Amino acid sequence: MNIAYCSLLLPEEKKIAERSKGHLSGVSLHKFSRCCIKGLDENLDSPVKVFNIINTLNYPKFPELVFPNEIWSHAEGADDRHIGYINIFGIKYITQEKNLYAALCKWIDSLQGERCVICVHHIYYPMMRAALHVKKKYGDRVVTCLFTGDMPGLLGLKAQFKDNLKQKMIDRMNDKILAMAKEFDCFIFQTKYMAEGFGVEDKPVYVLECAYTAPEYSVSDKWKTYNPDKKKVVFYAGSLRREYDILHLIRAAGLIKDSDFEFWVAGGGNAVEEIKATAAKDSRIKYLGFITPQEVLDRQEAATVLVSPRTSAHDFVKYSFPSKTMECLASGKPYIAHKLPCEPEEYRNYIQYPDDESDEALARKIEEICGLSEAERKELGDRGKRFIEEEKDPKVMCKGIVELWESMLEK
Repeated sequence: MNIAYCSLLLPEEKKIAERSKGHLSGVSLHKFSRCCIKGLDENLDSPVKVFNIINTLNYPKFPELVFPNEIWSHAEGADDRHIGYINIFGIKYITQEKNLYAALCKWIDSLQGERCVICVHHIYYPMMRAALHVKKKYGDRVVTCLFTGDMPGLLGLKAQFKDNLKQKMIDRMNDKILAMAKEFDCFIFQTKYMAEGFGVEDKPVYVLECAYTAPEYSVSDKWKTYNPDKKKVVFYAGSLRREYDILHLIRAAGLIKDSDFEFWVAGGGNAVEEIKATAAKDSRIKYLGFITPQEVLDRQEAATVLVSPRTSAHDFVKYSFPSKTMECLASGKPYIAHKLPCEPEEYRNYIQYPDDESDEALARKIEEICGLSEAERKELGDRGKRFIEEEKDPKVMCKGIVELWESMLEK
């Protein structure tokens, strides 16, 4: 089967996050894409061909002005391409689309008439446009597949943007993205509600909420220096947005009076100033700012429990499965979170749920889990880790994707 997988991987060897002069999004997408590529390879006779855009902040927030076309290989026997572009606002999208389109056409021409699948992983405008233009050129020889866990516009996290000219431009682009999405032949979504959100209930859909593979790096010895006093550490790393209910965690921390607790919070977002203000009054709250994926891993190892304060109060939670769930369970630490509508039922046996979504209930659950013995917490963490490693293995999770593509190519 001929598969072109269009991705936004951030190659570890290029140190993209470390070189950025600002917060670089896409780390979670990179991890998930990497898992899926591995799972697809394990279900196919030969590796997928990856067409990757190393998407960074615009120049000069990222120091590289021009990204060249590059040949690379994600696995033995793979023949992949990094798509070149000019890293200037506006010109960036144009050059990404143009160069991806050219690379895909060259690949299809080399197939000598055989049919193929172009999978676009993420609702990224240049990739979607390039894939659909290729489909228009080659017709039924090409099956297009949109793979995403995000919803644009009102069903996504629109509240993260201010009501200004930039937002109006984003709104127009989101309208175009929704219209383009309907033109794809089949879909891979992370929640069952997304087909309705995109308006494609009548097209073939496969639901894959997550897949897990170990990170490209391992826990370093540095974790031992993060909690030398053996505090009861509650750790959250991710977007610090009010819409993600991070202030729910901060309020719950204030209800816990035990001085032996520390609350580590890493990331950025519209709630940072409120977090800093609270931390100035409560020394147990440690705002860490943006930290590298390696440091996240090390701090997870040093923590007592991991937590996600996101509640079901917002509509967007139906349309997005938080990758944090998978990563936190895989860490081997107890994971506290609220039950969300996007979550398959089998997770119920491994996540530690508060009684309800109140600040008081979250505080009680944190105190309860931190009050367990080390052996009891280890048992909880190990159960979650085994669940992710054994049942959310990329090969198992991606088998259905391959079956979907096979059925599409047979039509």
